[in-house]
Amino acid sequence: MARAKRRREQAADAAGTTVVVCRGGDCGSRAKHPDIDHVGLLREARERLEGVARVLPSACLDACERSNVVVVVPPDEEPVWIGEVLDADTNAAVCSFVRDGGPSAAAEPIEVELRMFRPTRRNRQELEHELGGD
Repeated sequence: MARAKRRREQAADAAGTTVVVCRGGDCGSRAKHPDIDHVGLLREARERLEGVARVLPSACLDACERSNVVVVVPPDEEPVWIGEVLDADTNAAVCSFVRDGGPSAAAEPIEVELRMFRPTRRNRQELEHELGGD
């Protein structure tokens, strides 16, 4: 069992796609979003993307006005920033988008397309920091 999980994780690392789920600031905040199961959404993303992409929680991406923020970071392509990921349907749509190949290979589901946004320079810096590129 552990060996199969390790192989799936290695396959995900080889694919290179990372999904960063912001959990700092207003993202993941029970004060701002008291009815949202933040832990459950993160767990669901990890389960749906196991063997396909790494899912990493972030301390803060400084895009609090768009909380909850998820960033799909494919290898050698621009990251796709998605805001307002606050329910199971949107979370599932993001996961389907990633499973289908992400930005260059798949059309964005409407739930993703409507929530995509252009990050600020500060947002991009925070993402780089989270990914260890600072």
